[in-house]
Amino acid sequence: MADQQQTIRSASSNTEAHIRDMFSDSIIENVNVWLNVHDNDLNIIYWNKVAEEISGYSRAEVLGHTKIWEWLYPDEKHRKHSMCEAYNTVTDSNPIAYSESNILCRDGQIKTILWNSRRLEDEQGEIYGAITFGYDITDRKQAEEALKKAHDELSVLYDVASVASESIDLNTILKSSLDRVLPTMKSRKGAIHLWEPRTETLYLAAHKGLSRAAVTQLDFISLDGGLISQVFEQSKPTIVSDMGKLLKIRNAPANVLHTYLGVPMRAKGKTLGVISVFGKAGHLFSSDETTLLTSIAHQIGVTVENARLFQEAGQLAVIEERRRLARDLHDSVTQSLFSLTLFAEAGQRLLRSGDLENAEKHLTWLNEIAQKALKEMRLLVYELRPLVLETGGLVAAIQQRLNAVERRAGIKAHLIASQSVELPLRLEEALYGIIQEALNNALKHASAAFVTVQLEMTGDRIEIKVIDDGIGFDSEIANQKGGMGLVNMRERAEQIGGQLRIVSSPEKGVEITITIDNIT
Repeated sequence: MADQQQTIRSASSNTEAHIRDMFSDSIIENVNVWLNVHDNDLNIIYWNKVAEEISGYSRAEVLGHTKIWEWLYPDEKHRKHSMCEAYNTVTDSNPIAYSESNILCRDGQIKTILWNSRRLEDEQGEIYGAITFGYDITDRKQAEEALKKAHDELSVLYDVASVASESIDLNTILKSSLDRVLPTMKSRKGAIHLWEPRTETLYLAAHKGLSRAAVTQLDFISLDGGLISQVFEQSKPTIVSDMGKLLKIRNAPANVLHTYLGVPMRAKGKTLGVISVFGKAGHLFSSDETTLLTSIAHQIGVTVENARLFQEAGQLAVIEERRRLARDLHDSVTQSLFSLTLFAEAGQRLLRSGDLENAEKHLTWLNEIAQKALKEMRLLVYELRPLVLETGGLVAAIQQRLNAVERRAGIKAHLIASQSVELPLRLEEALYGIIQEALNNALKHASAAFVTVQLEMTGDRIEIKVIDDGIGFDSEIANQKGGMGLVNMRERAEQIGGQLRIVSSPEKGVEITITIDNIT
């Protein structure tokens, strides 16, 4: 044992001398990457400061033995696979090996490291070990995962919206929607129930992956029929970890003990039905999955309402609206999705080649494109949903808009209303149209991080302000040329006897004020 330790110490000394021959002292001490060297038996014989900082293990702890590999890779299969990738792929024709693996740090953190390994040879050409450089890419991997998640959300929303432009048959639309939704929710089983007011029941309009017994059980559901009717009546998402409750089966066998996520489908202020997803036993649906299914359910609800309008009234306008949606989606989102794919592929190539600087630039561009496309998609989906003006009034409609669009887009949105405002529907519709146009500008053009809507009513006078902290513009030039919806806002204001005032300058944000001195 003493002889072995002496050999390792001698190898360590020779290796450090060899490294210092390859690099200057200043480079070795200040290199900002993980650097370690091991011998042919994987004993650590060099361990730099950055390796200490990333892993949490000091040089004194790791030198002279192989225990560090067990510490970094507690799972034996993962350890063998990672080390094989990192070191055993180095050959005469491929003297440098690139690999990527997750390590367990001393403090319990999981970090992702990009490795660059190469063999070390002595003067006689004998291989005596390998030198490895490691780059901590944990943040970058997390960014990639976030981008993939945004890409997946955009794709499924686009797919569901596209269904409406492919067919006007309601059954086809619902079945196709399930086909697109279930893989995203990591499920093979799902159902869509629609409300039939004449019989006051929820009927199974589409399903996938359900057994015959389940289809029979779920075919028609009354308002006291269990979980799905509860989702419908309460009109809010519901998660259950035991499907035995849904099927009302006591001591249910394991094959029916699934988790459940149900979301109401709404349009024009009404709940039209329920979309249900059944997960594997033990799987709990996350808040992100619930949010995504809620967005999908809203889109399907709009599609169902449009299909019914077409079937009941034969209105060609419904088809045109679907076509318009398809065009808008194509123009605003498809190009962004295509760009995401190109940048992702380029970024992967750069990472494999070790060009981390340009890879990081591509990730930044990916993030910007994804965020823009996500804003566009959410705005398009929201604009198809009916307002709550008729039931909740102007204040409720503004609050719903801020919650559904601005806050989901990452903008800090606030509504300040001194009191409940009761206005004629004609005025509410016109004022809401102006507010929505102003909010759209802040979202799509101003790159705003903060937006506030202030509403104050005194006697017969009402004043509304929409304020954002975006890039702003020259208000004098904008007043002369119009654009950005300013003409539409002014026309709306004039039609209801109001005044519109716009104050802005470059990099100073925008303040839009609508005033009506006599609302009677």
